[in-house]
Amino acid sequence: MAKVLSRLIFTALATLAVGACTDTDSATNLNPEGPPMLRQVRLNHRVFDAVDPTISFPRRVFAFGTHELANPDEIQPGVTSAIAVNNGLRLIIDEILVGNNLEEIACRAAVDDDAFATVPLGATPDDIARCSVADDVLPSTCTGSTAVCMCNNDAGCARGVLLVGKGEPVGVLDINQDGATDDTRMMPGAIGLRCGTIDVPIDLDNSYWNPSGDQNKPAQGGFDALGPAIVLSPDGPMPTNLSCNLVFANNIVDKQGLHICAPANGDVKAGCADGDLSAFTFKVEPLVLDSSSWENNDIGINRTDPALFSTTAPLDPLNIQGVTVTENGTALPAARFTVSLMMPSLLQITWTGAGLAANAVYVITFAPTITDTFAQGLPAAQTFTFTTGA
Repeated sequence: MAKVLSRLIFTALATLAVGACTDTDSATNLNPEGPPMLRQVRLNHRVFDAVDPTISFPRRVFAFGTHELANPDEIQPGVTSAIAVNNGLRLIIDEILVGNNLEEIACRAAVDDDAFATVPLGATPDDIARCSVADDVLPSTCTGSTAVCMCNNDAGCARGVLLVGKGEPVGVLDINQDGATDDTRMMPGAIGLRCGTIDVPIDLDNSYWNPSGDQNKPAQGGFDALGPAIVLSPDGPMPTNLSCNLVFANNIVDKQGLHICAPANGDVKAGCADGDLSAFTFKVEPLVLDSSSWENNDIGINRTDPALFSTTAPLDPLNIQGVTVTENGTALPAARFTVSLMMPSLLQITWTGAGLAANAVYVITFAPTITDTFAQGLPAAQTFTFTTGA
């Protein structure tokens, strides 16, 4: 990940460079007039085969906005089946944001409740460098209002065996001694995803602000190199079958202090009101099971092999018992089978005793009480049928 100060300096230079630019037609131009606007959103969407809807696959699409070079199947406004697992969003903005409020840098030890600190507005690479020097020199060089990685604990900050007093420099983490921090991360609470009433945990280490890029599609990276952009990575799955929207902290602004908004269809010429993000929303795919052992309605199934079912999202292990089985139309006693999770998204039904009867028809029913880890259940009961062999 690029150093945060490089991003901040790039931000300042880019702001100066586009300050008088209002032509949004050029792919290389930013649009600093008015509030910062969400131009495009890239995410992974589940596509179903037109001939066989039981076949599906993920596709990276424009879930908001478009691009003149995009194929029609790459543009999917109003996504209703966003992939629940391992789905990162790329939020492409029409101008530069204040990077100091988006990311923080790594320090040599905890400065408050962790070892990351914000970079003060107005700080330069020289300020970072003078707080990256050796421990014994820090007190004389890392001073002033633009100093970084200062201890903010009343009881002091432990740096190795030394206790650094409150208000004194802990030092920037700079193992390679290049005068810049060795690591950055997204600031907690800066940007979030809210699905229904659920705030989705964000992976702060894999989320970041990239002030470079424009509307030109480069050969390397393609549409996922458009910028400036915020890369937003959920920390784990998203809750299934819920509509989601973006949430920004109040200090996420451009150089004019204006908040991000979403114009209709990502059209920056149409404009939008400061902070109004209502034009962009998407829905996560529902929780669905799929047989991994045999095709639905298959015959000649082995009487002792367990039945495996994959799911579109990890299941809550406390809510997997809503399974019933019938044998030739008669309920199979619960003692004849067990339900367990082999992996978070792989459910197994094991037949106890001598196994199932020969040449019998079995129907497995999964109740809506089976849920993902956010307590979002199956939209409706799912059934699978198979016939055993001799």
